[in-house]
Amino acid sequence: MVEDALSSLERIVSQARASGPKLFAVITGYGSSGGTAMIKDAVLKRCRRYVAQNHIRGFLDGEKAGDVFCAEFIAFPETWSIPAALKRSPNPGIVFIAV
Repeated sequence: MVEDALSSLERIVSQARASGPKLFAVITGYGSSGGTAMIKDAVLKRCRRYVAQNHIRGFLDGEKAGDVFCAEFIAFPETWSIPAALKRSPNPGIVFIAV
Protein backbone atom coordinates (compact mmCIF):
# COMPACT_ATOMS: atom_id res chain seq x y z
CA MET A 1 0.00 0.00 0.00
CA VAL A 2 1.23 3.48 -0.86
CA GLU A 3 0.38 4.89 2.58
CA ASP A 4 2.43 2.18 4.30
CA ALA A 5 5.38 2.78 2.00
CA LEU A 6 5.34 6.54 2.64
CA SER A 7 5.06 5.99 6.38
CA SER A 8 8.08 3.68 6.28
CA LEU A 9 9.98 6.18 4.14
CA GLU A 10 9.32 8.95 6.65
CA ARG A 11 10.55 6.78 9.52
CA ILE A 12 13.69 5.69 7.64
CA VAL A 13 14.56 9.24 6.58
CA SER A 14 14.12 10.47 10.17
CA GLN A 15 16.36 7.71 11.50
CA ALA A 16 19.01 8.36 8.87
CA ARG A 17 18.97 12.08 9.60
CA ALA A 18 19.42 11.39 13.31
CA SER A 19 22.25 8.89 13.16
CA GLY A 20 21.98 6.65 10.16
CA PRO A 21 23.84 6.25 6.90
CA LYS A 22 24.39 9.13 4.51
CA LEU A 23 23.16 7.02 1.60
CA PHE A 24 20.56 4.29 1.50
CA ALA A 25 18.36 2.60 -1.06
CA VAL A 26 14.62 2.13 -0.88
CA ILE A 27 13.19 -0.81 -2.78
CA THR A 28 10.00 0.38 -4.44
CA GLY A 29 9.54 -2.41 -6.92
CA TYR A 30 8.79 -2.04 -10.60
CA GLY A 31 5.04 -1.65 -10.34
CA SER A 32 2.40 -3.83 -11.88
CA SER A 33 2.55 -5.37 -15.30
CA GLY A 34 -0.01 -2.76 -16.34
CA GLY A 35 2.70 -0.11 -16.25
CA THR A 36 1.69 1.55 -12.99
CA ALA A 37 4.31 1.97 -10.30
CA MET A 38 2.20 3.71 -7.68
CA ILE A 39 4.61 3.18 -4.78
CA LYS A 40 7.63 4.29 -6.80
CA ASP A 41 5.82 7.37 -8.09
CA ALA A 42 4.71 8.27 -4.56
CA VAL A 43 8.23 7.78 -3.16
CA LEU A 44 9.76 9.97 -5.89
CA LYS A 45 7.15 12.66 -5.28
CA ARG A 46 7.81 12.57 -1.53
CA CYS A 47 11.56 12.75 -2.14
CA ARG A 48 11.06 15.90 -4.22
CA ARG A 49 9.21 17.41 -1.28
CA TYR A 50 11.92 16.30 1.16
CA VAL A 51 14.57 18.00 -1.00
CA ALA A 52 12.54 21.22 -1.11
CA GLN A 53 12.20 21.08 2.70
CA ASN A 54 15.92 20.25 3.17
CA HIS A 55 15.10 16.91 4.82
CA ILE A 56 17.35 15.07 2.36
CA ARG A 57 20.24 16.24 0.18
CA GLY A 58 19.04 14.39 -2.88
CA PHE A 59 17.62 11.26 -4.44
CA LEU A 60 18.22 9.25 -7.58
CA ASP A 61 15.92 6.88 -9.40
CA GLY A 62 17.81 3.58 -9.67
CA GLU A 63 16.91 3.53 -13.34
CA LYS A 64 19.35 6.41 -13.84
CA ALA A 65 22.12 5.08 -11.61
CA GLY A 66 24.34 4.19 -14.55
CA ASP A 67 23.64 7.17 -16.78
CA VAL A 68 26.66 9.36 -16.06
CA PHE A 69 25.46 11.98 -18.56
CA CYS A 70 22.00 12.30 -17.01
CA ALA A 71 21.35 15.57 -15.12
CA GLU A 72 19.85 13.70 -12.16
CA PHE A 73 22.95 11.48 -11.86
CA ILE A 74 25.29 14.46 -12.08
CA ALA A 75 23.33 16.41 -9.45
CA PHE A 76 23.07 13.51 -6.99
CA PRO A 77 25.44 14.24 -4.07
CA GLU A 78 26.48 10.62 -3.45
CA THR A 79 27.06 9.16 -6.93
CA TRP A 80 30.47 7.89 -5.85
CA SER A 81 28.81 5.83 -3.07
CA ILE A 82 26.51 3.86 -5.37
CA PRO A 83 27.88 0.33 -5.73
CA ALA A 84 29.54 -0.27 -9.09
CA ALA A 85 27.31 -3.28 -9.81
CA LEU A 86 24.23 -1.04 -9.61
CA LYS A 87 25.84 1.49 -11.93
CA ARG A 88 26.52 -1.25 -14.49
CA SER A 89 23.00 -2.71 -14.17
CA PRO A 90 20.60 0.11 -13.26
CA ASN A 91 17.53 -1.04 -11.33
CA PRO A 92 14.26 0.87 -11.80
CA GLY A 93 12.88 -0.75 -8.64
CA ILE A 94 15.26 1.18 -6.36
CA VAL A 95 15.49 4.81 -5.25
CA PHE A 96 18.76 6.03 -3.74
CA ILE A 97 18.43 8.68 -1.03
CA ALA A 98 21.21 10.90 0.33
CA VAL A 99 20.66 12.38 3.76
